[in-house]
Amino acid sequence: MIDLLSRLRFGSNLFALALASLLSSCSSLAAPEPAHSAGTLLVVGGGLEDDARAVYERLLTLASAHGPARIVIATAATGEQEVEVADKTGALRSWAPDVQIDVIRRETPTDATVAAIDAASALLFTGGDQQRITDRYRPGERETPEWLAMRRLLARGGVIAGCSAGDAMMGQRMLLGGGSATALGIGTPSADAPLGPRVGPGMGFVPWVITDSHFFERDRVGRLVAALESSGRRLGIGVGEDACVEIDLASGVLTGVSPSEALLVDVAHLERADLARRGVLARLIGPGERVSLVQRLESQPPAPPARPAGAPREVPVVEPGQNRQLASWRLFREARTGPAQLALEDWRAIAWPAGDGEIAFDLEPR
Repeated sequence: MIDLLSRLRFGSNLFALALASLLSSCSSLAAPEPAHSAGTLLVVGGGLEDDARAVYERLLTLASAHGPARIVIATAATGEQEVEVADKTGALRSWAPDVQIDVIRRETPTDATVAAIDAASALLFTGGDQQRITDRYRPGERETPEWLAMRRLLARGGVIAGCSAGDAMMGQRMLLGGGSATALGIGTPSADAPLGPRVGPGMGFVPWVITDSHFFERDRVGRLVAALESSGRRLGIGVGEDACVEIDLASGVLTGVSPSEALLVDVAHLERADLARRGVLARLIGPGERVSLVQRLESQPPAPPARPAGAPREVPVVEPGQNRQLASWRLFREARTGPAQLALEDWRAIAWPAGDGEIAFDLEPR
């Protein structure tokens, strides 16, 4: 009898262990591993010229961190794919003549695409339409073989870089198009320009920010704020042309790479007053400047100071001898030392210093 009870108890223990193992397995399926615990993103705002030394040198340095660089150019976003292949291949080889380069196009079959990414140390997305990228590699937020290969690239410490559309697709949510006025709900809607921000699923490489491209050149601060507000996200990074920021996925640290600056936007204290958005914070990100996105999200920044009374300095859309496309950048530059205003066709931005390198700003209809 004692022997029988022992055998029953032993069998019961085995069953318990088997059940625990099964439950553990089911739990791990229900809660998959994080998307990546290593790797780097290079977010380039667009208009990347062949002489952008800081950007190309950083890409090549990251790509060769664990052995010889092998870079894959991905042209899914681009209309004239062969033109972009020739352009980016020539640019990379002007900085590293012997670098190995592969190309994946929209029509490249899945097996060949996965093989190229699995052999790569870096992936460079070209510009065009960011929705072409998600349609090809992450339709309906599905974990396609190509997308999983990109995750593996990051997990082994590789780099994913993107220009223009390749910038816009980086986050969990991405901007699909449109201008600031319509995104803010200002103006008359049309079939091509409905009111409200146009936001959809991105490639999901970075969890902390929404990324935007051609930022200063196309006055996109309004649409980024509207996208953050509508999606419930707190941080955005707007990157101008020929500008680049680096995001280390292991640490969550964002670093400025290029001489051209980017803008980190934080809507922690945003207040809505009809179509106006008030109390937004921002910080210009210059070369070498570092910001921990993780630490910023884990804390609440001080509320911005009240907007100074009186008329702010007008930032002209065109300064003598300067490019009109730099007006939005000049607004945030000048606001570091005193209140400034940029008035555009349907809306305006008023910005002022908020201390510790931060800038506060409001967006209003005109």
